[in-house]
Amino acid sequence: MDPKAILGLGSKLLDIDEERFRQVVGLLEQIGDHPEVQKTFSLIRPRLAEVRPKRRPTFKRLFCEPFEDLFEVPNGNQPAPLNRIDRAVVNSLWPLVETTIGKDRLRGVTGALRDGAARAEPAAAFWAMSAGAVADILAQLELGRYVDELGLRVNPDRLRTIQDIAQILAIAPAVDEMKAVLAPKPVQKLHKDHLDGVQAAGRSVARGRPETLKLFILLAAARLSDPSILLGGLWDMDFGQKASERAALFLELSGTVVARIEERSRGGAAATPGGTTDRMAAADLAVDLMASLEATRSAMEYSRNKEFDQRLKAVRESVHDMVRTQVLDGADGEILTAVATLTNDGGTDTGKMVMAENQARALRKCSTIADTLGLRGELKSVTQKATASLTDTARQVLVDGNGDARTGYTAIRMIELISGPAEANQVMDQILRTGRR
Repeated sequence: MDPKAILGLGSKLLDIDEERFRQVVGLLEQIGDHPEVQKTFSLIRPRLAEVRPKRRPTFKRLFCEPFEDLFEVPNGNQPAPLNRIDRAVVNSLWPLVETTIGKDRLRGVTGALRDGAARAEPAAAFWAMSAGAVADILAQLELGRYVDELGLRVNPDRLRTIQDIAQILAIAPAVDEMKAVLAPKPVQKLHKDHLDGVQAAGRSVARGRPETLKLFILLAAARLSDPSILLGGLWDMDFGQKASERAALFLELSGTVVARIEERSRGGAAATPGGTTDRMAAADLAVDLMASLEATRSAMEYSRNKEFDQRLKAVRESVHDMVRTQVLDGADGEILTAVATLTNDGGTDTGKMVMAENQARALRKCSTIADTLGLRGELKSVTQKATASLTDTARQVLVDGNGDARTGYTAIRMIELISGPAEANQVMDQILRTGRR
């Protein structure tokens, strides 16, 4: 297939099988660093993150390696990094870095593009060159050069991103060491070897470039399933700092973590209540936010900061309202209406049924946080009402013969999604015993 013809396939590339997808990625890389190729890669980035095909090594990819964990997450299943880097900034910055370093110097570190331990020395040399190049570009920005090339007039915040990139590249070998410890990503739970590895790499950062230590820790947090879980271990890490410096760093990072929890909470609260809400997404977010809250609150016991306590309390209240309005309100009606469509016309509204199944799963998922949110009574009332109505529907169809049998089995299926297989099996056993009389 002509590689350039692939560019016209657009979103269809998200649906092809995994083997063909890997072949397509290889063909796209043959075209080179073309704007349309970059556009296509942006489109398929969620699939790239899922499949993770082996990519052709390039200096641009190596340039990004130390800070790649700070790129915006391509889907909503994970928390965004605590200190995000926009890919568009890198796409504008890299050509300037490449020109500043020069082709002759790049040829001297081509060994960095190989696999294995032999790449360590040339990779470190390349990152040092890149850090120097970005520092030179920042100096030129102060003189008014490269402002348009980097889009700083349109988005001045890009300057902060470029400064962060320069600092991260300056500690790239330590970051590389830390990434090897916190692998594979995302790490679900921190063990002693994780903490010891982060501490060892962090001490080398604190000795050589103490001003970059916060960025180093944010990079470590970005490799975790929930950045909040790093706070608990952070208090006990010894980076060779004074006690006052460690406390100040912990306080600063705590503020960053709390701010990101608040941001995610506001995003969930902004969703539209009612039938258009993705109720399962709301439940997933609520459970994730409560896990982050508990991990952060536990870590905050060291600092005993009343301001953070109030902010976390506000987030809890926001999650409470989100679960009540986006998961509980109208739950039983949505589920029963979807099942009733089978009874009334024998047809299947696939979209409505998917929404109902999501609603049922969302109810069950939120049962794990209902007590903490003070919603145990409301959740119990909704689930009992829904389960009772579904049981009646199943009996009417499977025992009395009023309707299509699949409606009865669908009702049982919904009970299983809401209350678990034990409850569904009990209802089914009662129906079978009744039918044999």
